[in-house]
Formats: sequence, C-alpha cells, structure tokens
Amino acid sequence: MTLANNTPYRAGAAPLVDAQGRPVIVAVVKATFAADAAGRWTLADDPSPVRWNDVLWYPEAPDSSVRYPSDAAPEKVGTDILFVGEAVSPRATPYVDIAVQARSLRKSVRVHGERLFYKRGAACAVGPAAPFVRRPIVYELSYGGTSSDGKAVERRNPVGRGVAAAPADLDGKPAPCIEDPRAPITSSADRPAPAGLGALGPHWLPRAAHAGTFDEAWRKERMPLLPRDFSPRYYNTAPPDQILDPPLASGEDVAVLGMREEGALRFTLPSLPVVFFGKRADGSTITVRPHLDTLIMEPGRARVEVTLRAALPKGRGLTTLREIRIDEDEGVHRG
Repeated sequence: MTLANNTPYRAGAAPLVDAQGRPVIVAVVKATFAADAAGRWTLADDPSPVRWNDVLWYPEAPDSSVRYPSDAAPEKVGTDILFVGEAVSPRATPYVDIAVQARSLRKSVRVHGERLFYKRGAACAVGPAAPFVRRPIVYELSYGGTSSDGKAVERRNPVGRGVAAAPADLDGKPAPCIEDPRAPITSSADRPAPAGLGALGPHWLPRAAHAGTFDEAWRKERMPLLPRDFSPRYYNTAPPDQILDPPLASGEDVAVLGMREEGALRFTLPSLPVVFFGKRADGSTITVRPHLDTLIMEPGRARVEVTLRAALPKGRGLTTLREIRIDEDEGVHRG
C-alpha cells in the first residue's frame, strides 16, 4: 500500500484494527502552525511529526505523564484540545492562574510554587508556596499518586502527589501544586479531581473506563475483540471537559492566558479542506472528508498542531486497499 500526500502538511499511515476488530489503514495528516512576533500564524518551518507512540514528559521515569499523545487511533469523538507547556510569570510569584477558552470550554487551573505537607493534628496541612517564574504544567504536580506500598492508587492520576497509606506518611513530602481554583487543596483530607490541561494516559480514569468491560463473559465470548461496551471515546486523550463535540471548525478560536511571557495567545482555526482517497485493487475509490480531531497548543513555543485522520478498510482480494492519496482540495475527485 502506498501513501501519496499532496498537501503541505506532514502525513503518515499505519495498519491498525478498529473497534469492531476489522483491519484498517489509518492515515493521519498533521498541520503545524507558528506565530511570528506580530502574532501572524503561518505553517511552521519545522513541522511536528506524526507520532505512533506517546511522547512522555519524563522518559527516564518508571512512570510518566504524556507530553504528546500518540496519533495511532482509528477515530476520535469530536476534537481533543490539549495545552502543553509551563505556567509563566513576569516576576517571581507564589501562583499563576491559567485560563483557556474554546467555544463552550472555559477552564482555569492554578499553578503554585513548590509547597510541602506538614503535620497538623490527625492530618497534614499544605504549607505556603515558594515563589517561581516558570513551572511545568504536568500531572506529576497535581493531586494523585500511588502510595509507597502500592495499595492506594489514584487511578485518575497515578503519577501525582497526595496519595498515601496514612496521612502521617505525607509529613514533609511535596504537596499538589496544580489545582482547580474552585477546589483548593489545603490538607491531606482533600481529594479533588486531578487538575491539568494535558493528555491522559491510556490506563487512567476516566479514559480507561471507555475501554469497556474485560470480564469472564468477555473472555469466553468476545476475546480477542474489544468488549461490546467499548466506546471510541477511549481514543480521546484530553480531559473530558477539553473534548468539544461537534468538532472544532474553521474560524473558531482557541485562546490561553498564563503560559507565555508575551501574554495571551489566540489561534483562529484556518480552513483545512483535507480529503482522503483510498484506491482498491478493483479500481474503486473510497472518499473520506475528516474532521479536525486533535488540537495541541504550545503557548511557550507559539505553536499549534492540528490533526485529522481517516481509517480506511484494508480489504482483501479485489477490495484490497492499494493506495491512499491525500489532497487539500475538497472539489478534487480521484478515480
């Protein structure tokens, strides 16, 4: 199978299996935009690659949050919107509020400087935050984690801070530094939803819950296919409140404040009329016009990645997929 990319964007294709267990070829197009000093957006000179594996924040760590999610998914529901980077302040400060906006999405997270738990009665309180100028917005700094004995795990964020077998175990340990400002963390008794703006790991809740039920009935009746209650929402990597459905469309804005020295960054989605044409062995053609399913904004780098995909049946015999052609002109027809 050959891939012909007639767009100015990066593209790639890989064999996968869809939710029904059917072999497909997933073709991915990724457009990368960069803003100049005047705020004008153009195609980046160094476009981001199509990624077939998650890229981690801390590759050497035994476990790490995801920096850039894999593009190896046959489909997504709506549009994942992700923000990658740091909280930035022009001067040392104990906290920075990050605000993001896209259509109905209005979200804030508060990023504190380093702070510790300290013993206070039966629990541990959270101490004052040290001033900072830059701090990464990673789930390692949010509420969550795994106890030292491995028996207590916050499945919504197993790499975070604040989970322990007993409150006393947290005395002197780093406290969560990223939170929802509407649910501040003041002691070890607080167990809020982990706060963040980036991708969720494949085994994290609530994402993992969409994978379905792997029980005895599945083992007897369904394995190795996915469970009948599998949802394609599993392929979405963004936190639930950062998934827009219907998907983002041309002309819509995404904005973020608090993640770069120059102030707010706003990106207006351009028209991306990408069309996928799949040609079979018998000469017939499959045409797919995809929706934008992933947008990654990196304010500190003034970059935005926009990803579109199509899953075309691999076929067999006369229906075998021989070529995928990608064009940016909606009106073009390929025979």
